[in-house]
Amino acid sequence: MGVARIIVQIVSERAFPPESNLILSQSIANRLRLPQHPVWITFGSAADTAFFFSTPNQTPLVRISSRLAERLKLSQQQTLNASYDPSTRRIQLGPLLGVLMNRNVEGSENQLFGLMGGFLEECAQAASERGIAFTVFPAEQVQLRAQQVKGWVFQNRSWKLVSTPLPDVVYNRITSRRIERLPHVKQVLSALRQSNRVHFFNETFLDKQQVYDMLSKDPIARTLLPESVPYHSSRLRPMLERHRFLYLKPVNGSLGQGIIRLSLFNGKWLCQYAEVNGTVTRVFPHAKEAIRQLHRKVTGSRYMIQRGLHLVTHDGRPVDFRVLVQKNGRGEWSVTSTVARVANDQHIVSNLARGGTLRKAGEILADIQSPNKPKLSQIRERALEVAQAFEREAQGHFAELGIDLVLDRQGDLWMLELNSKPSKTEDTINIPTSGSARPSVTRLLDYTLHLTGWSSILPKPVPKRSLSKRTGRRKR
Repeated sequence: MGVARIIVQIVSERAFPPESNLILSQSIANRLRLPQHPVWITFGSAADTAFFFSTPNQTPLVRISSRLAERLKLSQQQTLNASYDPSTRRIQLGPLLGVLMNRNVEGSENQLFGLMGGFLEECAQAASERGIAFTVFPAEQVQLRAQQVKGWVFQNRSWKLVSTPLPDVVYNRITSRRIERLPHVKQVLSALRQSNRVHFFNETFLDKQQVYDMLSKDPIARTLLPESVPYHSSRLRPMLERHRFLYLKPVNGSLGQGIIRLSLFNGKWLCQYAEVNGTVTRVFPHAKEAIRQLHRKVTGSRYMIQRGLHLVTHDGRPVDFRVLVQKNGRGEWSVTSTVARVANDQHIVSNLARGGTLRKAGEILADIQSPNKPKLSQIRERALEVAQAFEREAQGHFAELGIDLVLDRQGDLWMLELNSKPSKTEDTINIPTSGSARPSVTRLLDYTLHLTGWSSILPKPVPKRSLSKRTGRRKR
């Protein structure tokens, strides 16, 4: 099988010799090991016949007729991988990676995708450097019968709306559960799951109670789980007496929204929850009154009750560790990054959306005074064990997880949350000042090449270690 890196140039039909629609250099033809007869050419779900004509030069430029480019939905000046498989008589271009987003992301004319914009631009630029086509599209623009999508591609430092074939790989980054539940979106998600030719991953948001129930079945993962049960008012008093404080969490919540902290203090029930201006604390002398008020607050949402933990602190503020795990270029789970999140002293959770701050995990771990604390490598190992256990029990295809681990004062690790849509906003990274992509982008592209079979035929890239000039930290 031959392989080459090409640059697409779309040209009018009049520029082609008779009975040809693709002109390439003899050097590219030799590298692809092309035969002398017409062949199939495919890009994503699109396919047509290529009648090629070779010229005696060394250029990577491949001129494609406007009619063939329209059928394949190719864009001008795309840099793509190309391979020829003699067993199927097919030239394959790509792969084509699509990111499924919702249409109403809070963006602007200058930053189309809001806080996700920086991440998506990095994806587009890094993909182009590796010969991968990249598009961002909403569910409303998926045309299942025509096997195509209308989405944005990044060209000349701006996003342009174009049509592409149905991608080879689709990465689900829809930003809310409510949008995933819309009928037309559910139809698209179902079609992508059932497609034989599309690799569709991170299919849906995760339900906290379902994740807990799944991981409870694994003998290793269950040792990391604090006691958690579906909410029922009758369970509050016995759990509170047993653990002294609890967290009530919406099973479909995110960003720390809706979390309630319940504790006992001098025989009274203290109820705390976050609002825009900080943490609200209410004191109830009697259990019945507290339970009645809590019932009103949680009505309309599914909640779970989770045991509270006495966590280690940094400068008097609780700390947790967010471990980003992704499938790599071999299709195996691997740790991409580990960061510490230090809670805002005015809030009951450490989420960045609630005023928490990011710190280097190693630095925070070194400052923690606990004789039995784990090493950073052990935190990473436990996160990998959780990801592997989750994959064994879960239905569907997941390739990226955000795993939140905490350390109690005895030095024991616990898992608080597993997130299938870990944040990619610029609040959670060190903004790059060099041209290199952050590791999570590189790993996404590695996995795309693995899924589509390209990793076995492309030359291995030279690994880069990129540092932010401002902070000296690795980008995520």
